[in-house]
Amino acid sequence: MRKAFSSLLMLLVCITFLSPIMKASGPVASNPALVPAIASNNTIVVSNSTDVPDAHVVQLAVYKIAGSNYFRLRDLAMILKGSEKQFSVSYEERTKTVSLTSGKEYTATGSELRGTASENASAAISNNEIYINGEFATLTVYKIEGSNYFKLRDLGEALDFYVGYDDRTKTVYISGAKGYEKDTGPAETRQPMIPYEQQAVH
Repeated sequence: MRKAFSSLLMLLVCITFLSPIMKASGPVASNPALVPAIASNNTIVVSNSTDVPDAHVVQLAVYKIAGSNYFRLRDLAMILKGSEKQFSVSYEERTKTVSLTSGKEYTATGSELRGTASENASAAISNNEIYINGEFATLTVYKIEGSNYFKLRDLGEALDFYVGYDDRTKTVYISGAKGYEKDTGPAETRQPMIPYEQQAVH
C-alpha cells in the first residue's frame, strides 16, 4: 500500500512539473527564433495621384509584429506600380539577395495581392540581404510563409513614399504621389494625407 502511494505521489509531482512545458508547446515556444505575427485588422487605402481622387481600399496580407504593420514586399511594389514612387524588386538566388530600385517599374510575378493573412502565424528574421538603390539596407525584415515582410514605415522612409495612419478609423494610408513624412507622434499615429470623409474610397 505504501509503495503504491509513493508511486502515485511521484506521478503527481511529474505531472506538476511537466504541465508548464506542455502548455508552452507550439511553433513559437519550441523555436525561440520565431515571433508571433497577428493578422492586422487595419483598413489599407492607397492613392497614387494628386490630381484624380483615386483612393481605394486594397485587400492584402498584413501582419502586426510587435505592434507595427508588416507588408509583403511584392504586394507593396505592386500597389505602387506606375506611381511616382514605384520601385522594382529583383532576387538573386545564388547570393540570396533582394534588390530594390527606386523609380524603376515593378515586374509582376502573378503572386501579388493574392494572399490573406492567417489569424496567427509565425515570423522569423529573413535570411536575405537587402539592397536599396545599390546600398546595403539594415532593415528588420521577417519571413512569413516564405515571403519577405517589411515594416511599412521603414520601407516608406527608405523609398520615400507616403505612409499615414488615422487612429479613429484604424486606417493605414499609402501614397505613391507624395514623399515620406517622419512621424513625430506616437508610433503609427499620423493623420491621413486627406481627411477620411473626403477619400473617394471604392
